[in-house]
Amino acid sequence: MAETATKTQTDLAVELAISGQTLKNWTRDFSPFLSAPGALGDANRRYTEDDVFVLKRIKDHLAAGLTFQETAEELRNDGYGEPLNGDGPSGAMMVPNPQQGFGVLTDTLRVMIENQQTVQNSLQVNRNLLGVIIQDNFNLKEENAKLRERMLKLEQEIGEMKKRDQDYRLTVEQRLMRAENSIRAESSKSVWQKLFGG
Repeated sequence: MAETATKTQTDLAVELAISGQTLKNWTRDFSPFLSAPGALGDANRRYTEDDVFVLKRIKDHLAAGLTFQETAEELRNDGYGEPLNGDGPSGAMMVPNPQQGFGVLTDTLRVMIENQQTVQNSLQVNRNLLGVIIQDNFNLKEENAKLRERMLKLEQEIGEMKKRDQDYRLTVEQRLMRAENSIRAESSKSVWQKLFGG
């Protein structure tokens, strides 16, 4: 049962994150590994899920620095396209003219640039995240310093309160002792001494 071709060139170019022209070039250059264009022809062709998988592999191989010929060989090793035989390269990648070769080089460079841009974006995100972490760390240090100062003040205030409390207790005890001594002295006086103030 033949696989249904459903993806348009526009949809697939967006999915692969490549330009429409790059997809057209890959479709042309790697045609032995893709399904036939069908009745709609190359201009309006649809891609099968198998085509999508093959094109993703092509993108990965080119991004890894493989040439078109090396990419084709990798695809043949994976069982795609026609195997090479003794009569020559059946379905092998050929560059018929310099203009097409320039297109191949341009596509490869474009893929590399896109991957490099992705890496740079990732690095920028990491730098931004690191900046946030460092700023949060500084903020936490400032908060910790403020809390430490507040704790020292509270400890000083508690120490002062304890000292005042001890001083107050000492004062009260001294007054009580004087009052007790005064009462004892009064109680030890005779009636005559109390009457005549002696």
